[in-house]
Amino acid sequence: MTDLINPLLKEKFPFVSNYFETMVKTDVDKFPQAIVFEGLDTIGQYMFSMELARVLNCIETVKTPNCSCINCAWIRDVKHPSVNIVSPINFKDDASKTVISINQAKKVISSLRETSDYHRVFIFCDAKVKQRSVAESISAKEFESLGFNFPEENWTPMSLSSKVFKSEASNSLLKSIEEPPKRTTFIFLTQNREDLISTIVSRSVVFKLSAPKPKPSLKNGNIAALLGVYPNLDIQSALEISGEIEAYLKSEGADIFDFLNDFQEYALSFLKGNINNKAALNVFNLHIKLIQRAKKRLKASMSPRVVLESLFIDIAQSSKTSSGERIL
Repeated sequence: MTDLINPLLKEKFPFVSNYFETMVKTDVDKFPQAIVFEGLDTIGQYMFSMELARVLNCIETVKTPNCSCINCAWIRDVKHPSVNIVSPINFKDDASKTVISINQAKKVISSLRETSDYHRVFIFCDAKVKQRSVAESISAKEFESLGFNFPEENWTPMSLSSKVFKSEASNSLLKSIEEPPKRTTFIFLTQNREDLISTIVSRSVVFKLSAPKPKPSLKNGNIAALLGVYPNLDIQSALEISGEIEAYLKSEGADIFDFLNDFQEYALSFLKGNINNKAALNVFNLHIKLIQRAKKRLKASMSPRVVLESLFIDIAQSSKTSSGERIL
């Protein structure tokens, strides 16, 4: 039988993908009315939720992961009338931007009174418009090929908590979650199911949806995410990036020498792309030498923190022309 869910998601979340794919193929009318996803990768949860919404609303007789029917296109563009993100900054009319309010819950309930030809999906999460962390940037980059947009630039989904989704708003939705109209699904993005009131959890199917974060490697594009605005760094961004990279390498158990090797290849790609720009050639040649010096310092038992800070500060100071302008 034809796969419904994108191969990238099936590879990362095989059990959950097969479970929902089987539900859609065998008896979509028994699709869960409420789902709780647990895990640290909220962007991954968001992408999987959008893929479920797409599969449920695809109008083609033979559904495929790359379908471009009008429903699939709407969902990828976050414009489908029956696929809604409910967060402190989405699906709301009031001015508050800190919680999912009772007014939002009432808006959800009111929308359910209207008939719909679609499978309605409500994705509940916290959200902010902000500069993404290294881990968030890597996750967004990893799922980029799926083609799902975010509601706005720099919009980032985050895990629900009791402070964001308070008991008053949660309780007001219980009846709708327990007895929704047909073809309606609520999805809750959490770090842990205990962040929701127990009565929502008891009415939902719960899945851990934690994908391991990729190691920093040039092959999967993570170097670009790790290095942010490189080569145009200032001292402040250099210090921030060096700290984030140190924390990321520690959390992943990744080898700093592997990172420096990938960084050196990345700088070399910039050098090759600026072969006719003498000033840029000099700068990127210097960056490669600075990375090589950083490796020698590590071998001489200097601490990774000092090595990374020194490296990025030196890069920030070197990425200018003699007039003080940025090279790119």
